[in-house]
Amino acid sequence: MKCIICNQRKGKRFCPAKNALICAQCCGEKRVLEIDCPESCEYLKVGRSHEVKEYVRHIRNADPRKSEMHDRVLRENEEIVAHLELVLAQARLTVRDLADKDAAEALDLLLETYRTEDKGILYEKTANDLRVDSLRRQLRGVVESYRNPDKGGNEALIGSQEKRLSLKSAIESLEFIRDLLASHLEAGVSPSSYVDLLARIIPRERPSDDTRRSIIIP
Repeated sequence: MKCIICNQRKGKRFCPAKNALICAQCCGEKRVLEIDCPESCEYLKVGRSHEVKEYVRHIRNADPRKSEMHDRVLRENEEIVAHLELVLAQARLTVRDLADKDAAEALDLLLETYRTEDKGILYEKTANDLRVDSLRRQLRGVVESYRNPDKGGNEALIGSQEKRLSLKSAIESLEFIRDLLASHLEAGVSPSSYVDLLARIIPRERPSDDTRRSIIIP
């Protein structure tokens, strides 16, 4: 029996989302991104275990001059990194053609805004591309909810820290993610390698006792 998705290759895997047999290639390439995989799917679990290793590999391949900073960010600000990555994952599932370069532009604009603030100047950098600017505003909203938790409106899906996030920590957390993005862009495997990885690897149904965890536990 042919794969119900591509109708070319032989279907060898039972897909609970499609309730039919699909081929390994469609399962691997379209998992989560185009197929609404249930969290109970064994192929999804196996695929995620491999992608976690890929995530770790890119952390190790990121700028070695920043390795100490990366370790500190994951140790001290894992929660906000996780929340920012969740926003990127959700954006990828919502905007199907979102690419790594779009996420990089949003992060660069946000970093420029906060670095300017660090110099004592308040000026918000925006994007002409509405998709990019929407992502920039979502990411900024996350950062501000941790910098100013007493203002309310912190709808953090990952949880909320007890202490206020400093501007320096906000910048370093954004730089950490930007460095991971750079690693994916330099590898050139796919135009959406990083955002695809996040979309596939972050469970849409998170356990209540796992609200402060990023993708990996360093």
